[in-house]
Amino acid sequence: MTERKECYDCDQAREELDAFVRGDLPVDEADRMQQHLEQCGHCAEVTRYEQAFRDRLRRVGGSSCCPEEVRERIRDLLSREQGNG
Repeated sequence: MTERKECYDCDQAREELDAFVRGDLPVDEADRMQQHLEQCGHCAEVTRYEQAFRDRLRRVGGSSCCPEEVRERIRDLLSREQGNG
């Protein structure tokens, strides 16, 4: 019998967010991420933002890669906002 893994916690979700949005996670890991997003409004909001950001970049013809420095600043701001909520 295959052992079913629990869904991600917020730290794991943050680590895998980029791969999830790109569609690069294996199916079982993507399922775990989706379970977490269904339970965690904050991570779901961050994921929607990341997806919208990438979609916007694609529409304007830019790369879907965000410099890591910018990504970190966004994560810091979102973490601060979560702490204030």
